[in-house]
Amino acid sequence: MKKLVFKEIMILSFPEKKAIKLNFNPKKTIVRGKNQVGKSSLVKSIYYTLGAIPAVINSNWLKAEPITYLKMSLDGDEFAVLRYDKKRYVTVDEEQNISTHDFKSLSKFLNQRFDFNLLLSNRKGEPEVPPPTYLFLPFYLDQDKSWSDNWNSFAGLSQFSQWKRPLIDYHSGIKGNNYYKTKSEFDAVKIELEDTKVEINALSKILRNVNEKLKSEDFNVSIEDFSKEISELLVQCEILKNEQNKLKIALNDLYNHKSLITSRISIIQKSINETKLDYKYALNYIDEDIDCPMCGAHYENNFSERFSLAEDEEQLENLLNDLHIDLTKVNDDIDKYDESFIDKKADFEKIQELLNEKQNEVKLIDIIENEGKKRVREIFESERNEIYAKIGKSQSTHDSLEEKLKSINKDGEARKQKIMTLYRSKLTIYLKELNLDKAKTTKTIFERMDAKLNEQGSNLPRALLAYYFAFLEVMAQYTTSTFCPIVIDSPNQQEQDKDNLDAIMSFINKYQPKDSQLILSVVEDPKNVFKDSTHLLEDTKYSLLKSEFFNEVYSEIKPLIDKGIFNNELFQF
Repeated sequence: MKKLVFKEIMILSFPEKKAIKLNFNPKKTIVRGKNQVGKSSLVKSIYYTLGAIPAVINSNWLKAEPITYLKMSLDGDEFAVLRYDKKRYVTVDEEQNISTHDFKSLSKFLNQRFDFNLLLSNRKGEPEVPPPTYLFLPFYLDQDKSWSDNWNSFAGLSQFSQWKRPLIDYHSGIKGNNYYKTKSEFDAVKIELEDTKVEINALSKILRNVNEKLKSEDFNVSIEDFSKEISELLVQCEILKNEQNKLKIALNDLYNHKSLITSRISIIQKSINETKLDYKYALNYIDEDIDCPMCGAHYENNFSERFSLAEDEEQLENLLNDLHIDLTKVNDDIDKYDESFIDKKADFEKIQELLNEKQNEVKLIDIIENEGKKRVREIFESERNEIYAKIGKSQSTHDSLEEKLKSINKDGEARKQKIMTLYRSKLTIYLKELNLDKAKTTKTIFERMDAKLNEQGSNLPRALLAYYFAFLEVMAQYTTSTFCPIVIDSPNQQEQDKDNLDAIMSFINKYQPKDSQLILSVVEDPKNVFKDSTHLLEDTKYSLLKSEFFNEVYSEIKPLIDKGIFNNELFQF
């Protein structure tokens, strides 16, 4: 696991001729000031610089056309990113190499540095490494979204479908870099293997057509050549026969699997019908206590019992739906194998016909023509053999990576249990520290780390804070990517009373993960919990940038421009 530290941010506005420069403490930095003095705009600018757009950005802030420059350290190696406008970025690495970027190339640059290898399905269903926005998600608590809904700090997250579950598995370490690196290699080999099989099928079809056209005049000029050809045809027959047998076995397994799924569907459907009858009976029975109409047993007829019946029915319906999906897949596989079996059988019959043909009398012109035909075959067969060798190599790599993925998934189950145990234990402790009753907290949040919290009023921000820190503690121990600075914007939400506000501030200070960097934006720190590394912003509203900083910041950013950063095609003014 790598560790990222934010060192300094500079923000400059040419239209306003103002700027600001702020250094970050490697342990704790507290940005304190009254409302509307620019605290949120300051912390949002950190991620804006890195191409991650917070869910809400003040339009007046964007009108200032801020140029942002963020200096960082990654495991001791210092580098920086400058964002000029919506599309233009500059990076400066530890060796002072300067490079220009658009958003796509910046994302690639940062992902490589941060060892961020998560794969998500884009809207076309293709696997893709997402931009660093998805790396920063667990570390940024935005004042506009994070205190009402988890995993919602940034804009544009819907560019990937069903991203939350794999993202949480990745960050928590349930499925880390090793899994996704292997999966990426596996997907690439799988595509290569499929493309090569298409190529060999096309070549084989051409070769069959050539043999079909030339077979009427085909003969051999020697007993040795004749015997060799017969042997080759017999070998091909044997290969096709073995392939047919394999297809028969596969089809037999598929039909057995289909029979098993059909049987299970029947059982589940019967269970659903029985559950519906039980539920209907419970609904129509007014008494609080009832006797089972089937076995005579005595049960309570309260709301929770009826809800349990309805929940059972929903689970059975979900299981039935999964079985129907499995049945459709099995039927598709049966159709595919049936088609392959028919093709192999046709090829087998054609070769048998060739074996049964008798050679007629030989003429000199036939010998000459036949040599040309043999040469054509040799060329095609040589090409086909090379492709077969390529398929063999790809198949071997494919099988090896497939086994590696299975092994990773198997090991991941044990690791997942440890991770979930840690997560639940920390969440329990943190809820208590924040004056929340575990028994009244959303139960699903203990079962699934991607669950949505449904607390109300001032309880919700504190429950979310406990959830975020429990997940951060899991990441601190198990993530395989980069552990980033924790940025918390305005934790005093939903009008917390004095005791709860004190609990929030003490909690953040006490449970900040070991060796992490914290950047906290607050209006006040009533008990002065955070004594060190506090930046107090002036009380002037809507004026984070100051004219007295302009020359200093401009002089530091100007060399990037002087070196011709904006002179290439990407950065033409």
